[in-house]
Amino acid sequence: MTRRRIEAGIGRAVGLVGASVLLAGCLSPKQDPTRFYVLSTSDASRVDEAWDGRPGSIDVGVGPFTMPGYLDRPQFVRRVGPNEVVPVEAARWAETLSEGFERVLAEDLDALLPMARVHAHPWRSSTRAQWIISGYVTKFETDESGEAVLDVTWRVLGPDRTPTKVGARSVLRSQGTGQSVDAEVATMSDVLNRFAVMLADTLQTLKPAEQHDR
Repeated sequence: MTRRRIEAGIGRAVGLVGASVLLAGCLSPKQDPTRFYVLSTSDASRVDEAWDGRPGSIDVGVGPFTMPGYLDRPQFVRRVGPNEVVPVEAARWAETLSEGFERVLAEDLDALLPMARVHAHPWRSSTRAQWIISGYVTKFETDESGEAVLDVTWRVLGPDRTPTKVGARSVLRSQGTGQSVDAEVATMSDVLNRFAVMLADTLQTLKPAEQHDR
């Protein structure tokens, strides 16, 4: 075998190895940088004396709470200016933000109101809620400092969604602990937990049979 043929054979072998490596690189799965987040409930729960004398349990329904379209989307959204928000493509909600909002609010209220059975929307058709809490969320977001704000208009309805005199617009804020999506989601959970405490305090002052508009 001549030297020229040997060199040609070596060249073809090197080329085949290089092509194999390149093909393997193209076919190997790329790591997906996307991370999925959920809101979390509060660890705190309490038993208030105001509930000790209430006979039996009552059912409380939570929802629906509607969200603006710019928030109720798969991506985590951060506000960077008065008229600008930025979706973080690699940070996504594992459930819709409205579903997570209702789920966590219901779970927090269930812990805060031991004499109530709290149900997130949609609840079973057989459930007859004594109170239904619903509303519209104007803001539920973080800014570049990591601060979370919840701006929500809410109301309490009675059985069969009869109107009551109870409702308000509430604006709550929670200082952030960091400028990362992990920290911001935790801060959003905290401000939602505070909203639950406020609602629990309100519900405990109600007398279901007396609060309906006539």
